[in-house]
Amino acid sequence: MIMALVSISEAARLTGKARSTLHKYINQGKLSTTTDKNTGSKSIETSELIRVFGEISNSTTTCSDSVTHVSKQQQETSNDTQLLQTKLQLLEQENAHLKAEKELLSKNLDDIRQAMLLIESKLPTTPEPVAPASTKKPWQFWKK
Repeated sequence: MIMALVSISEAARLTGKARSTLHKYINQGKLSTTTDKNTGSKSIETSELIRVFGEISNSTTTCSDSVTHVSKQQQETSNDTQLLQTKLQLLEQENAHLKAEKELLSKNLDDIRQAMLLIESKLPTTPEPVAPASTKKPWQFWKK
């Protein structure tokens, strides 16, 4: 009867041993593997793991570890989401404040332009420039 085949990484997780330890046992011949003809990947039967290492950890423990890990990830994701939402609200408030300030500055600029036009319209018009009087040069005393 063939037991379940697991990858070397999964076997390391089930036995609590390092992958390097499993590879050492495989090279020493203490642990046998099967090779998939299509992919060429090595697999270990769970019965081999039990023969060499004795009791292996229950798959439900691995499942509960996975659930705990997923739960922690969800909690971290929830915290990150909450932090990002807070930052988003602050940025939206800052954006609204900057838009209001821009509108105020634009209104002030329009008021200044109108005041400048009003001042320019009230300035007296400049008279036509008078042609300068011809000045006689001292050596032209005979001309009038």
